[in-house]
Amino acid sequence: MKVKNPILTGFNPDPAICRAGNTYYIATSTFEVYPGICIHESKDLVNWKLVAHPLKTLQIDMTNNPPSSGVWAPDLTFRNGMFYIVFSNVETFSKGPIKDCYNYLISSHSIKGPWSRPVFINASGFDASLFHDEDGKSYFVNMEWDYRGIKGSPCFTGILVQEIDLKTATLIGKAHKIFSGTKRGFVEGPHIYKRNDYYYLFCAEGGTGYNHAESVSRSKLIYGPYELHPNELILSSKDTDAYLQRAGHASLVNGKEDGWFIAHLCSRPIDQKCILGRETALQNIIWKEDWPYLAHGSIVPRDYYEVNKEVEVMDFNQDITYDFLSERFDLDFQTLRIDMSSYVKKTRNAITLIGKQSFNSNYLQNTWQRRQQHFNCEFGCRVSFEPSYFGHMAGLIYRYQEGDFYLLYSTYDEEKGQVLRLHAEHEFQPEYFKESILPYKGDISLKIRVHGKDAQFYYALDQEKFYPFGPVLDATKLSDQFVTHGGFTGAFFGLYASDSLYACKEATFSKVYYKKL
Repeated sequence: MKVKNPILTGFNPDPAICRAGNTYYIATSTFEVYPGICIHESKDLVNWKLVAHPLKTLQIDMTNNPPSSGVWAPDLTFRNGMFYIVFSNVETFSKGPIKDCYNYLISSHSIKGPWSRPVFINASGFDASLFHDEDGKSYFVNMEWDYRGIKGSPCFTGILVQEIDLKTATLIGKAHKIFSGTKRGFVEGPHIYKRNDYYYLFCAEGGTGYNHAESVSRSKLIYGPYELHPNELILSSKDTDAYLQRAGHASLVNGKEDGWFIAHLCSRPIDQKCILGRETALQNIIWKEDWPYLAHGSIVPRDYYEVNKEVEVMDFNQDITYDFLSERFDLDFQTLRIDMSSYVKKTRNAITLIGKQSFNSNYLQNTWQRRQQHFNCEFGCRVSFEPSYFGHMAGLIYRYQEGDFYLLYSTYDEEKGQVLRLHAEHEFQPEYFKESILPYKGDISLKIRVHGKDAQFYYALDQEKFYPFGPVLDATKLSDQFVTHGGFTGAFFGLYASDSLYACKEATFSKVYYKKL
């Protein structure tokens, strides 16, 4: 059976795949989005469902972390009935050559927790992972960041391996540098596996853009020396017109009767802009002379993979109207940097946001957002709001990060009373497409419809007849390739409320839905 890629659509990068018994799990990065880490589950390697955010009750402080910092590249492993996750909380990365990246370890007997409190391991580099050897020893693996190089590839100086005591969460002995990467540069995302007495080191290389790739090397000894794969790279879309671009950052799993697979990140660009961010795909793996290869004989990823069974394929995200007391709402909607549950009130049919800081704040912004997961989709809500000050704002936001978003919101004008306004920003430079018009009183329905690179806001006063509001907007501006200072996330739809007067004005949202068109 052929299964269409990607398997995790929308912003779901840096996949770490593992198997526990007959169940498969993939952990992906969340960056500044709270709660950190998304874990998807599958029983059949075909249908993947979001089931957990392991950092939900573990207070990792991301206050004032810049956009695209925070939780990078979680690694998920399973050993002797215990799940382990190591992850980085990157707090400084875009200014100068310094990266402040603290690596932590958590563990749990259940994928849904409770998880142990995060224990600090080291800070020598990001993209940490664990390898559990057959002799009972475990090893901590991460890339090394050396600020003395100029900003860029020379700072990626290699892969470090150090033994770790999982019972005490302490490193043992010294770190060994086992690999410095290929000429592609930017070596990161390391994972170690063992098969037929060989240790295999999988590494992401080439950066996260269109040069991205995955290399493999092997050794008979954990600390090396490692020899490169005969092809050096086993995965890359560089300089091709492949459907899945930016392929790299892969992890390996034995799918039992279905064979071996790698999970890898990828993107599907529109005009070279990746609105949906970096997604996750699967590829079949075969082994030749104890080396892994993509099963179809190329290093370019396919837009499908194969399993040895017939399974009904389901899209869990294509048509949802939210119950605000459900687990589904808690899993799909995330806040920015910190837990904002103290600033909401929920019933089954409505959620009330207490207005806090502005859409440019890295501290206390009350935005509840979910991923855009289809190129053609619609997100909408009903807003009940009574502003009495121009700093009262509530509405629907389509965003990439602070300084890069579109916002249709209700607010107050001293001459007109309650009005609807459209606000857009790029690199913190405001672009007002339509402002201070449509005076009204009471509730209003808002929605945004996206078709590829075109996005259009709509409003309705009677919940039935919708009218366009403002021009057709460019959705490609909400992408990694458009933001000037570099980004690693993707487009989100969200509910937003702020109050720059007393920080207490409430806005109630109901009939919140997301659907594939």
